[in-house]
Amino acid sequence: MYHDHHFHPLGYAGLVSGLELMDSPDLGEVLRRVAARADQFEGPVVGQRLNDEGVTEHRLPTRADLDDVVSDRPVLLYRYCGHIAVANSAALALANIDSTTVDPLGGSIDRDAAGLPTGVLRETAIGLVSTALAGHLPPLSDAEILRALNHLPAMGIGSVTGIVSVGEPLWCGVPDELDVLCRLAPGLPVDVDVLVIASDPAQLADAAEQIRRSEGRMRFLGWKEFSDGSFGGHTAAMHEPFADRPDSIGIDRLDPVHAETMARASLMLGGSVAVHAIGDRANDRVLDLFENLIGMGAEPGRLRVEHASLLTNQAIERMAQLGVTASVQPAFLASEQSWLERRLGESRMSRVYPFKSLLEAGVTLLGGSDAPVELPDPAVGINAAVDRHGINPAQTLTEDQAKALFAPPLRP
Repeated sequence: MYHDHHFHPLGYAGLVSGLELMDSPDLGEVLRRVAARADQFEGPVVGQRLNDEGVTEHRLPTRADLDDVVSDRPVLLYRYCGHIAVANSAALALANIDSTTVDPLGGSIDRDAAGLPTGVLRETAIGLVSTALAGHLPPLSDAEILRALNHLPAMGIGSVTGIVSVGEPLWCGVPDELDVLCRLAPGLPVDVDVLVIASDPAQLADAAEQIRRSEGRMRFLGWKEFSDGSFGGHTAAMHEPFADRPDSIGIDRLDPVHAETMARASLMLGGSVAVHAIGDRANDRVLDLFENLIGMGAEPGRLRVEHASLLTNQAIERMAQLGVTASVQPAFLASEQSWLERRLGESRMSRVYPFKSLLEAGVTLLGGSDAPVELPDPAVGINAAVDRHGINPAQTLTEDQAKALFAPPLRP
């Protein structure tokens, strides 16, 4: 059986039970599905895996587009990367977002020429709406969650590294993630090593104790943080601007002081530290953090970069010298093949998803899906690591190397 080393269990359950938009051929179909969902269910409409690069218009809908089909209740649609969402006017109003709203730290609100919100929310700005909506959405039932997770063994998945949040849900429309998972622990169909998104050391310590008390297939693995966003959302933190948005170098989400405090708390609890980093600038900043932690006595094997998507040669060498782990998602290659070069430009394509170079440098690699961003079938990730789908083919892995990415970790 395989292990998915980067999996959002409640987000995946929300996808299986909710509104899926990934294969919509155009915005007309997106809007038809939103309208149909509103006809079928009362309350706000939440959708996942909106793909602006897959529709003929090659753009995200606006709040005006959504208002045309649903104006009497909130609508929030997540781009498939999870780092951008689009809200209609009712959702923006519920969150008190207007022309005077200040961008939150680590996020931004897109605005039109008149300064009015377009409905597009990036990074932490999504939380303004998702938090406001939380009390208006019926939670997923235990049966829906277990039904979704029961799909995993049929795909050959026996265990996952499950990323869950405490307090504010990471995915709008799911209940308190940690409480739910702990309650369902005895009946889970797979083992779950839990990475916790927490905002302070006390919250993390409480989460670790709650996981340890749960009667089932769960163990506390550590703390999870974000340092940037995604290529698709133009929010990955880059050294140089995006090729198709020369006004943007992405969004920094990492507070080094807070991150060091939380990392040390996780290590003291016997856990690991896992930090999301997509862009090359984000990866360098995370390696700065890890180097400081190692200097304080942290064990390198308990430090992992989630994604490690765009790296300089110096960063690869540094990762190897530090002895930290890279947790990569090969399935991204299949989803990004048609547009990634537009984002990065030709000169950076030789540095993206450098799996082979990381292995040859001696970096430990783990493989995951990031479901619900990608579907969790490990065969998709294994094939992508070998095939590369035309993206930086010099970095292809052998089938055995690709399968090894999804090997189960040793459990006590």
